Amino acid sequence: MTTASLPFNSTNVRNYIALNSLRAGLATTARLSPELALAWTEKLFFTPPRHDWPLAEREWLARAEQGTLHTAGMPVPEWDGKPMRSYRWGEARRGKIVVQHGWGGRATQFQAFLPGLLDAGYQVIAIDAPGHGASAGKRASLIHFAQALTRLVRNEGAVDGLIAHSLGGAASIYALASEGLPVGRVALIAPSADVAVWARQVSGMLGLSCELQARLRTRMETRFGLQWDELNAIHRAAELQQPALIVHDRGDKEVAAQAGIGIASAWVGAQLQLTEGLGHRRILKDAAVVDSVLRFMRG
Repeated sequence: MTTASLPFNSTNVRNYIALNSLRAGLATTARLSPELALAWTEKLFFTPPRHDWPLAEREWLARAEQGTLHTAGMPVPEWDGKPMRSYRWGEARRGKIVVQHGWGGRATQFQAFLPGLLDAGYQVIAIDAPGHGASAGKRASLIHFAQALTRLVRNEGAVDGLIAHSLGGAASIYALASEGLPVGRVALIAPSADVAVWARQVSGMLGLSCELQARLRTRMETRFGLQWDELNAIHRAAELQQPALIVHDRGDKEVAAQAGIGIASAWVGAQLQLTEGLGHRRILKDAAVVDSVLRFMRG
């Protein structure tokens, strides 16, 4: 998760005004009713931006065999039982590969990987996480992502590989470590690592006081029944044994490269590839990155 979690940033005048207005509103609300401010802030943290599909991705939507899975085992009752859109491309002549998008993303963002994977004989399966793409719901979190991935992999029985981006990377590590998912090789692209770091970034953007930040953390941990440290991808990566490739851009402004470096260091035997000038999203379309991941998946 990153500061891009919010439906705006401070890169243009309109968003700058919106952010300042939100900060002022939160500050006023916190003075009048701290509990209301907490509820408002929590809603912001759990509401992902939802984007339409560009033309190139629509072509892959049309080619996919689409289905539905439902959320199961979520810690909050109203989050459970939501329909999630699943996708399947190609035939599993060589095996199956799962792709997992990040915060605010969708399955078809892996369009650059699909031709090579299909040509290599892999069937590619994916899901839009809750609150994303064509899936239902308005709320999402790392737990939503991990549960969605778990449902998808369990539904297949086992998969030969997993490719994940951003928050999808942190959620994949949590699912692999906590659920023991039957996954062969794992490639993570610009993976996030620490919920606490993300929360501090967003809290700073919103101008939250230290007291409100601490109360928000307690509120979230209580809601999920989990300590944030249990979600730390660097800590959980040390529990994993699958062959892994971690790819991260040195100049990533949304998820610092140190997250990927830390995960690669903790994951026994993991390979680390650092890129230059690709940022957080262009890295998903870079031909050299795609080629590296495909070669890694082929073993």
